[in-house]
Formats: sequence, C-alpha cells, structure tokens
Amino acid sequence: MKIYKSNVDVFADDTLRFVQGHLSSNDLRILEVGCGSGDFSLRLMQAGVSLKACDTNKDSVQLCHEKGVPAVHIDFLEIRNESFDVILFTRSLHHIHQLREAIEHSNSLLVPRGMLIVEDFDLNMINANTARWYYDTRSIVSVCTNNENPTGFVEDPMKAWIDVHEHTPPLNTGDEMIKTIRDRFDKVSIERNPYLYRSICGKLNAYKEGHQITESVLKIEEGLINERVILPNGLRIVAHKSA
Repeated sequence: MKIYKSNVDVFADDTLRFVQGHLSSNDLRILEVGCGSGDFSLRLMQAGVSLKACDTNKDSVQLCHEKGVPAVHIDFLEIRNESFDVILFTRSLHHIHQLREAIEHSNSLLVPRGMLIVEDFDLNMINANTARWYYDTRSIVSVCTNNENPTGFVEDPMKAWIDVHEHTPPLNTGDEMIKTIRDRFDKVSIERNPYLYRSICGKLNAYKEGHQITESVLKIEEGLINERVILPNGLRIVAHKSA
C-alpha cells in the first residue's frame, strides 16, 4: 500500500529547516517545550538530534510515546536540575501566561552561550486583507476536502479573528514575547514568516491530497507576503544566553 505524505510533513519540514539552520551540530542537548503529539519531535530525532520533550497535556504525551518520542508529562516550569544547549518552544510560548517566569527559567536551564529558539505566531500581526485571505482560503479548503462541517463566508473577518483569540488569561502577543526575551537574552534575532497555512490546513491529514494542498497554500501565503498583500503572521525568535 502506498504511504502518502500528509499536511503534517509540510509543517514539520518547514519547522525543521528553521531549527536546523541554527544548530551547530546534532550533539546538542535540546528541550522542546510544548511538543504536542510529537510530530516535530520525531522529525528532530530522525535527524539525529538528542531530545527531551515535554507537554502539560497527558493525552498528547501518550501520542508521543506511541511514536517513540521520549516526552514527559510535566509543566516546563517544574523542570529542575537539568541543563540544555537549546530550549525550543514550538508554537507554545503564546499560551504560557507566566511569560516572564518561562523566559527566566529558560535562561536558568541553558548552559552558557546556550540558545533559545521560538517558533510561534504574532496575534497582532493581522489586518483586514490578511484576515480576509485567511478566512476565505480556509473556507475553500474546507469545501474542497468534503468537510462535513464546511466553514462558510465570514462577513467580518477581523472581528472573527479577535473573537476566536479571546482567552483567559490572554494569549501573549508577539511584542510581549519579543520584549520579554530581549530583557533577558543577548543577540536576539527576529524573523517574520508564513504561519496561517498551518491553521488553514490543520485538519487535512485524513486526505491523501492533504500534503499537496498544504504545500500550495504555503506557497501562496509566501507569495502574498512577498508582494506585501498580506502580513507575515508567523514569528521566529532566536536568542543567546551570555557566557
């Protein structure tokens, strides 16, 4: 039976290119915070990286174990008496309401000259054109994949974006994450990148066309960002601990 690539492969490959671009070797000890079901953790391990992964969701950790990923069910802030060369937040930092504590704790766990790598999204990197493209494309993908509950036309995409991202406690914005990291780390670099394709294509793993559709949506998002038609909603931060 032919095994098809899925949307998850596009997500993982995109993140892997970013992360590996900053790793000096595969001998580094890495902690991934907020590993979810372990798809990216597995990809890192397959690339020869030594990895510890953690998540606060017990079911997600169980999925990691089924894939052979040595994830632990623990709050990142409770990790003690360990040290890492790299701490990696994969789309999890915006959820951690104890943001300053998380960044301080990251610094304490890192070896001298250790590195903090963040891949996330910027809640406020949105405007009318970006929101319209996001909701319209999501609707088209939903219909084309015969979704049982296709998303329809959204009359006010900016309001829809604000409403769906209202959380208690509030999600961390890009500016908040950047400022907090800069307050504690040296040599902080910022990269803006496509991100909305992940949400648009997040449920396509059940379709054999999911990989191709996801790749196409990513390329379209990249093109529209380059033409400055929409905003880059993704946020990537790399920071270094002092010696």
